[in-house]
Amino acid sequence: MVRRRHAINPPLNIYKKLALSFIVLTAILLGVIFYYSFSYAYITIFPNAQNIATDFNFIIVQDTKAVNEAEGVFLGKIINQTVEGQKTYNSTGSAAVSKGVVGTVKITSTLSRAQILIATTRLLASDNTLYHIKDRVVVPKTGSIEVTVYPDKPDQALAKAGTKFTIPGLSKDLQQIITGEAVADFNAQTTVKVVSQKDIDDAVAALTNELSQKAIAAEDADKTQLLQKIVLEKSLNHKAGDEAGSFVLNLAVKVDGAVFDDKPVKDFAIHALASMVPEDKKLSQTNGDNLSYELEKIDLKNNSAQVKSNINGKIVISENSPILAKDKLMKLSVSQLQTYLENFSDIQKVEITFFPSWLKKMPSFADHIIIRISQ
Repeated sequence: MVRRRHAINPPLNIYKKLALSFIVLTAILLGVIFYYSFSYAYITIFPNAQNIATDFNFIIVQDTKAVNEAEGVFLGKIINQTVEGQKTYNSTGSAAVSKGVVGTVKITSTLSRAQILIATTRLLASDNTLYHIKDRVVVPKTGSIEVTVYPDKPDQALAKAGTKFTIPGLSKDLQQIITGEAVADFNAQTTVKVVSQKDIDDAVAALTNELSQKAIAAEDADKTQLLQKIVLEKSLNHKAGDEAGSFVLNLAVKVDGAVFDDKPVKDFAIHALASMVPEDKKLSQTNGDNLSYELEKIDLKNNSAQVKSNINGKIVISENSPILAKDKLMKLSVSQLQTYLENFSDIQKVEITFFPSWLKKMPSFADHIIIRISQ
């Protein structure tokens, strides 16, 4: 008798469980791979800047063979000239002076004909002070005219506006119909232009600078110029205090100095400042584009000039500072990282962002931590 064997098939739900387990394990593995491969932390450091400065000297030479920019020897031109020139300048000073004429009187006539009044005609004020008409005038019939007057005595009291005048030289009848009245308060002084000492000083300075430019070649006009200017001769057609609307100045000026392109000097200065920066810091800014220079010495025999300058700037913590060593930052929480970094005086504050954004701890790989120093 032959017996048949029947195959036993596992239940279908066992395969489903195995497949589900495989999918879950695969998802977990992919998640781990994603976490370690694509998670990044971005740390932005807001630094506390520190001041840094240094003085430096350099030399300007005309000989191209002597140039050595790395050692602070730069190409330029040495100036040694005497220039002369003349220019007219306006006076800005003023002074009150006596000009004789002290005021204006309005002469009014109701006479039916014109009346001539010659120069020096007397005018008698109501206070009995006497004045004279400066110029000949013709008083129109039944009209008026203004005349300038001067006092009979230089030290007499002067009339006020509205003071009435008679003309003693006319007949008594005409004195009643031809009268005068002061237009404004009389004033024995008037303001005139004078040459002031400031006018002279300003003119000398301006003409000195203008003449010194004659010593500079046209192609060097836009370059840095360090010039010593000595006035050798000076003459004016007026002295300080003279009454004049303008004056003429003549100058002879000796001009010594140096002219050079300061771009390589600026590069040299920045390099000199950078050499002073500690290894854990970096330059964040300098005044390299706005350097000022002081001409210390000119050697006319060797056609060279020695110049002094100063450069300053700011330094901040750099990305390669031991404080920011990434092996110290890995796996720290946000609060732990901020507490650690903000404890250093070089750091003002810290901002941290993650990718993906739901991460809460630093990555476990140093190259997944990106550090940026805010400028």
